[in-house]
Amino acid sequence: MKRAILWFVISVIAYLFWYSMPSKLCSRIDELYKSSSIMEETVGIISQKRSSRIDPLFDPNRTGLIGDEFTEMTTTIGDLEAKKSATNPDIAALICYLLINVGVKKGDCVAVGASGSFPGLIVATMSACRAIGAKALVICSIGASQWGANLIDFTVLDLFKWLTEIGFEKPLAFTYGGPNNKATDFPEQIQDELRRKAREYGFVLYEGISFKDDLEYLYEMYLNNCNSQITAFVNIGGSLVNIGRSATAAMQTGLIEDKRVLDAESMMGLMANNDIPILSLLNIRKLTTEYGLPWDPIPLPKVTEERCRRLAKQFIKAK
Repeated sequence: MKRAILWFVISVIAYLFWYSMPSKLCSRIDELYKSSSIMEETVGIISQKRSSRIDPLFDPNRTGLIGDEFTEMTTTIGDLEAKKSATNPDIAALICYLLINVGVKKGDCVAVGASGSFPGLIVATMSACRAIGAKALVICSIGASQWGANLIDFTVLDLFKWLTEIGFEKPLAFTYGGPNNKATDFPEQIQDELRRKAREYGFVLYEGISFKDDLEYLYEMYLNNCNSQITAFVNIGGSLVNIGRSATAAMQTGLIEDKRVLDAESMMGLMANNDIPILSLLNIRKLTTEYGLPWDPIPLPKVTEERCRRLAKQFIKAK
């Protein structure tokens, strides 16, 4: 009798859980689970490729997505705990949830502007787009902050080479990043190696003209590769061309609902002015806090369907 009562209570709780969940998301829980699963699998592949270079002191979960503190490719300061938190497959589920909420569906184009600062967020975003069935149009700058893809044998060129090998979309182009997109902050030997890698991997490496010209050119590149139908724009990291020079814009995280906080002379500003939803992934501490995700988890949470259901409930309550 007690067991029957217990099962009845569990059934009622389960029913109330699903009944209270918005129908649009309830029918797409499998995509959140799929996005986390894809990321978990992808991180495992990258970990194997970088196994001999992983330092367990700084990358205790052995993801292979953590660089060094200082290298000749390091552009700005960065937080190690934030970089590690971004390797959590829960992040892929969150990005998937946010993209679904702004209307992204199978067959849509999602423009992605990234830097090398957060390899984990790149993998998470690509995993979310794949789970939904959306096409990720990526333009990525090579510069990276501390603990990002800042090693000559671990650049975003290498990261995307590995991703394309397992079926992810080939990026539209790479840039050097910075105010002039000319790699003048990198030693000449590094510049030569980056150009060599781009040629070898078959990637387009765009060298800058001026900030204004670069912004217009890259924006048109997005439009020309999706029949001018962009469903959402995702910013990853702090690339100048994406965020612009506004400190307020740099502090935004998650879905940006007020385009007045954006720099009009930036990719996010251009997209917002054309009524394209903006998702910014930079302030990871704030993002994980708002949506109830663990900070710097060791070990990483195991991906399960039940966990994704709980995450979906958390995400709904967060906003």
